[in-house]
Amino acid sequence: MGSELILLTGATGLIGFRVLVFCLRQGYRVRVVLRDLVKKPGILDTPSIRVLGTENNLTFVEIPDISSPGAFDDALKDTNYVIHAAAPIASAEPSTIGKDLAVHYLKATTDAALFLLSSAKAHPTVKRVMLTNSLAALIDYITDTDETIHTESTRATNIQQPPFRSPAEAYTAAKIITLKLTEEWVEAQKPAFDLVHMAPAHVFGPNELVTDPKKLLQAGSNRIILAPITGKAYTCEPGVTVHLDDVAEAHVRALDTSIPGNRLYILSSGGLQGTRLEDCFDIVARNFPEHVGNALLNNGTLPTSAFRVDASESARLLGINFIPYDQQVRDTVGYYLDCVQGKSHLIASD
Repeated sequence: MGSELILLTGATGLIGFRVLVFCLRQGYRVRVVLRDLVKKPGILDTPSIRVLGTENNLTFVEIPDISSPGAFDDALKDTNYVIHAAAPIASAEPSTIGKDLAVHYLKATTDAALFLLSSAKAHPTVKRVMLTNSLAALIDYITDTDETIHTESTRATNIQQPPFRSPAEAYTAAKIITLKLTEEWVEAQKPAFDLVHMAPAHVFGPNELVTDPKKLLQAGSNRIILAPITGKAYTCEPGVTVHLDDVAEAHVRALDTSIPGNRLYILSSGGLQGTRLEDCFDIVARNFPEHVGNALLNNGTLPTSAFRVDASESARLLGINFIPYDQQVRDTVGYYLDCVQGKSHLIASD
């Protein structure tokens, strides 16, 4: 640790930013990749970064297009680890996606990962590369049933092809194909570094980079909870969830090369039975009664579909006891209420 240097992509996103905070807390130096350095002040001005006082450990580099060949060549100089958390998200605002779902999701996700691996191979200081994927990477749209148990070794054999009918379909295909192609790349290229895949469930937790309550309701995984508890109907979602802090903690722990590499880790809190997402209404009623009927109508809908995962091996190897759904909801909703009340600038999460 200490002076070891991490190259991090995706620091303007929910997961990537929290990974940045946790890495700096552990004493790592971090070189953050931004598509545009105009985003740098927004990161530096967050409570969690300000309270750390780690300016000397945090640097930034601009790469306008991370899905182009050689994009990472210079940025990887002297790095020991790479955490690649940047990728198009499924729950983006529709206006940001464009008409060609295959280009927006598939090309951007797979090309960036493969070009990053190729560049890293030329840098002997790199010991481990971590790709932030998703549980979506384990979905087989033909053979999966409600009883299918997905483990770290599950791989989809049937992958939907373009043209895609929805962003969710394109996102899922991109995650599956990226997992497949990067594992094949490691098998063929046999790099000096090893590769770790993180596959989180729906990620819930305070997003310090977004303080506008309206924006919190529009994009990102937190809206799965926030939309229904503010009175909206939400589409059916798989009942698999994980706290943002557990996702960040898992990334940091897996930098330790004594944790097995060249494998996938499942990050999901609900056990084999999964999570009943609609329990969020009871959790809100118990924990925020004074806001129910005001800031929180708490009368939307959030149906849950079955998606069974066994994260026990990942939890054991990473040494993580997953934070339960109750706290995921409390922390996400509490942050939303702070933003509604204009208090978000005062918060630095523990």
